[in-house]
Amino acid sequence: MSNLNAVIFGATGGIGQAVAQHFAAQGLNLILVGRKQQALQQLQDELSQQYPQLQLHTMRCDLADVQSRDQFVQTIATLNQPIHYYINNAGMNDFSLFAQQTAETIEQMMLVNVVYPLQLIQALLPYMSESQPSQVINIGSTFGSIGYPGYVSYCASKFALRGATEALAREYSKTAIQFRYFSPRATATPMNNSEVMEMNIKMGTKIDSPEFVAQELYQFLNQSGQSYQVGYPEKIFVKLNQVMPHVVAASIQKDLGTIYHYADKSKKSSPLSYVAQSKKP
Repeated sequence: MSNLNAVIFGATGGIGQAVAQHFAAQGLNLILVGRKQQALQQLQDELSQQYPQLQLHTMRCDLADVQSRDQFVQTIATLNQPIHYYINNAGMNDFSLFAQQTAETIEQMMLVNVVYPLQLIQALLPYMSESQPSQVINIGSTFGSIGYPGYVSYCASKFALRGATEALAREYSKTAIQFRYFSPRATATPMNNSEVMEMNIKMGTKIDSPEFVAQELYQFLNQSGQSYQVGYPEKIFVKLNQVMPHVVAASIQKDLGTIYHYADKSKKSSPLSYVAQSKKP
């Protein structure tokens, strides 16, 4: 994969850094993008020492800032290097009961996880490689295929991202650009706070390391298929949720008490008890 260029958006996150390390080890030139300039520079310095033969660039970009996005696209244009892999790894999460989420959080979730990434992908299309197949990989989630309590807005955003990726794959099926959806399961990153990690451990949910996710992503790049779900039993549950959703719902229901406990910021342990309490004068 030498002389191929990969843009990693969200490169300073847990998964993003692991992907950058793994891609660099495979000989990919990297354009590392994120909000934190110091973290970007540190990552570039580490990779430069390990892989001096690679071309490495860093670009600061705040996804929520239209001027910052425009500047990022302009900088990509000046590099005059075709993009072979664009990894959309930016996003936000908020684990809480839906009744307790603010209107601002719900709106921001959709903007950061769906609207802004799609706008940016649209702007970057002219810079994707057409001389050989290039790939736009949207990093999703198991919760983009299975609706899960405590993640209502997050699920909505990832379901939307998955649908948009599928539609783009079909719209661009006669071009050199492939649109693909990669779905990790629970991963040990800062996006999952200590309560989420504790809940996952208590329920026996398998938790992957960022390094394992990066390896799975790299393998996905070299395989066919429009989408990929990491891990078992999640692969099975995703398929089962499509044909027999009541079975998955029954499985989730067994853990509702635990989910309520960790998702409920007021610790009333039930969505209904929160709603009833909020209606009191």
